[in-house]
Amino acid sequence: MELPELQRNLSRFEELNAQVLGISVDSVYSHKAFADQLGGIIFPLLADFHPKGEVTKKYGLWREERGNGRRAIIIVDRAGIVRFSQVIPKGPPNVEEVLAAVKAIA
Repeated sequence: MELPELQRNLSRFEELNAQVLGISVDSVYSHKAFADQLGGIIFPLLADFHPKGEVTKKYGLWREERGNGRRAIIIVDRAGIVRFSQVIPKGPPNVEEVLAAVKAIA
């Protein structure tokens, strides 16, 4: 699961002036329960709930057959340009790879 791994490394992202966000098509209530269940996720979790999947679709990650989005890491620079995008299979992301991508655009 990617959120706990990102939470464990949050200070490393903050040192690079990177803002970590989570986004899914679930509601804010689901996000709160999920964050609590994981022991507390302190970075923002955004709800792409209504219209469902609008942001997810714009990033090309929407799965129509499942009604949800693919798990992915996306790095957007200050100008709003996507600089890194990687679909994540089951399991945690490679945090070192993500940090290297952040450093490359910092």
